[in-house]
Amino acid sequence: LRAVAALSVCLFHFVCTTTGYFTDETVLSVFGVGKFGVQMFFVISGFVIPWSMYYGGYRLKNFFVFFFKRLARLEPPYVVSVILALGVLFLREKLLGRTNDHIDVSLTQVLLHFGYLIPFFEGYQWLNQVYWTLAVEFQYYLLMAVLFVPLMKAGTVGRIAIYLAMGFSAFLTGSEFLPFWLPLFLMGIILFLFRAGRIRAGEFYSVSIALFVLALYRYAWPVAFFSAVPVIAVLYFPGARWRGFHEVGRFSYSIYLVHPLIGGSLINVLSHRFTQPYEKPLVIMAGVAVTIISSWITYLLVERPSKRLSSSVKYRKASGDGDNPEQLTREAN
Repeated sequence: LRAVAALSVCLFHFVCTTTGYFTDETVLSVFGVGKFGVQMFFVISGFVIPWSMYYGGYRLKNFFVFFFKRLARLEPPYVVSVILALGVLFLREKLLGRTNDHIDVSLTQVLLHFGYLIPFFEGYQWLNQVYWTLAVEFQYYLLMAVLFVPLMKAGTVGRIAIYLAMGFSAFLTGSEFLPFWLPLFLMGIILFLFRAGRIRAGEFYSVSIALFVLALYRYAWPVAFFSAVPVIAVLYFPGARWRGFHEVGRFSYSIYLVHPLIGGSLINVLSHRFTQPYEKPLVIMAGVAVTIISSWITYLLVERPSKRLSSSVKYRKASGDGDNPEQLTREAN
């Protein structure tokens, strides 16, 4: 699922945001839905984070440990990608003679990236167009660090109050902030509650249907569709494996971070030279290939060590509860 989501976003950027390269409306429409892979990531995070917290034995006193685990997991690849983004902007200006028309890089802007704070300050833009989703995810981690224990202790009435609050929050802010997307994260959260045996089937299905309808109303039908895919997959096809996708999913985070910087830059350069209809798919394939190779290298050098560091930090020794919790936690992380 992570591989599908990352590659969907990757193809969307390559085909639909390479200015003037593809003009056929059908092609743009087909690949245009790939941007909604972001919303699939939101649902996956909604499920994975509380699942990992639950089987890891999270308590409120573990707030800072949880915070460190998240930073150890996500920050090193992110920092490397920020440095890479600065390098791409520099090369674009110095070697290609292109000025940064849309982004005037400043020290303040760069520093704001390290706290995912760009949305909170007017006049600043992300160095990489995909970073906005990382800010939303980071806000979600902070919310779960506080909300997880009350959610676990809440009765039916308490949970319904939480569901309603998270659902209505979609109408409170813009899309750059977590509340706008909370119903999608909630799809994953209630999936976790159901799979962990914390809620009954009636509660799960009724809330899930309500959230799906809300997604259709508040967002768009592709958002609802992409959001439903991980829920259906976890429920009915938990053991499914697609050859290649499972392996690519391991470094999907690196793909997501570097594809606009490396693959996108290559396509931008090649798009000025290879303009024949038969050449364009080859250019996109070259961008995808370079993205996968560079992402794999980034995974080996940066992301995998950060994952191991995050997984090595424990809240407490997990106790068994049906499934093997330590194995489940490793898979979730």
